[in-house]
Amino acid sequence: MNRTPNRWALETGPEAGNTLVVALLVLFLLTSLGISYVAVTKGEKQIAGNQLSASQAFQNAEAGLSEVLTRMSHPTSTDYIGQTPGAYTPGWGLYVVNDAGAQTLDPDYDATTSDGLDNNGNAAVDESSEHYGITGSRQSGGPNPVPVAERLDYPWVKVRYKVDGGGNIVLFGDHDNNPTTPPVENTVRGIPKIIVSSQGRRGVGSKIVTVEAVKWPLPPIPGSVYTEGAMTFNGNAFYVDGHDHNYTAPYDTVAGAPPLPGISTPNDPNAIESNLNGVQADNVQGTGSDPSVESSPVNLDLPALAAAWSQIADVSLSGNQNNPSTADWGTLANLKIVHIAGDLHISGNADGAGVLVIDGDFTLSGTFNWNGVVLVLGDVTVTGGGTAKQIVGALMIQGTLTGSTSMNGQIKLLYSSAMISQLNALSSYEISSWIDQ
Repeated sequence: MNRTPNRWALETGPEAGNTLVVALLVLFLLTSLGISYVAVTKGEKQIAGNQLSASQAFQNAEAGLSEVLTRMSHPTSTDYIGQTPGAYTPGWGLYVVNDAGAQTLDPDYDATTSDGLDNNGNAAVDESSEHYGITGSRQSGGPNPVPVAERLDYPWVKVRYKVDGGGNIVLFGDHDNNPTTPPVENTVRGIPKIIVSSQGRRGVGSKIVTVEAVKWPLPPIPGSVYTEGAMTFNGNAFYVDGHDHNYTAPYDTVAGAPPLPGISTPNDPNAIESNLNGVQADNVQGTGSDPSVESSPVNLDLPALAAAWSQIADVSLSGNQNNPSTADWGTLANLKIVHIAGDLHISGNADGAGVLVIDGDFTLSGTFNWNGVVLVLGDVTVTGGGTAKQIVGALMIQGTLTGSTSMNGQIKLLYSSAMISQLNALSSYEISSWIDQ
């Protein structure tokens, strides 16, 4: 007799137990994989979010650096926050803050109480309350404050001079007054090197970035007059001197200072020297014997230099100018950059101090006194008239292939390294190194 198998026995035998165990193991494995996937995904999102916050915090810190470097760059700007050019004190520093009290967020806020310097200008050192000064950010003050919701979050930015172990300000410039050597850190000649620290925040992210910044000096000045064109001379009323002079009256020569050529050219110096007769030759002095006309060790890119100065000019005049007002063309206490986008003719009285850039020709027949650099991309013509013409600093002329510089009237062209050093304060600070914190 055939018997039907017991279905219950088939389903509850030893094999059924093994199947259940395998099923549970598979279910556990799938559950573990799911949990791991969720954890990994969550972790990756959190890491990505933290990286994004850190990146945005870094960008906000960069924005703080940018504001301070801009406001430290141009002494003639109403937004300037630095010290008066030439009156630098080693312990000086300043906080730029977006909110009152934000400077205390700096982990090195109290470092000024033990740095051995006078940081607040009261002639005392390392007081318990001695800290850098404070000024508001352009975001939170000024004529156009940024709404709070739109501000970049850099609560504080700190700027101070770099000092050496002896408490001296570290300068950046032409330490040996040699146009063939590059600018370097020194304590003799140049503009102070600054250190700027900025905190940026974004969500849970926070970043402090510190940089060192310098002002690159003017290109090497190879002579009292640097010319790329020909020069002709009439009469004996002109005087060109490459010896170093003080930039204030009576403009005495600087004892022991190395001289430069009276006239320097990247072309054949004999072409200029041959135009000087015996008496005129004595009126061009500097290195070597008279006339001091030498080949320039550098070939300057005058159009590029003119373009760079013109971009940050304080005074810009378009078209040919005939006796324009020079009332705001600068003084020794307030140097200016003046750009003439055309020819300039001075037949009256004019004076100024700083950098004068002339895109066209420069005709000078009146009374003219300039402290600084005059850069002319066209030709220069000096004629009679006026009681005096004087440039203390340097005259740089590109000229044209067919034009020439003509010295026909009374003029003194005196080289002054100290005056040129003052002009470096008008350039912009640039980052020279990063210290990421």
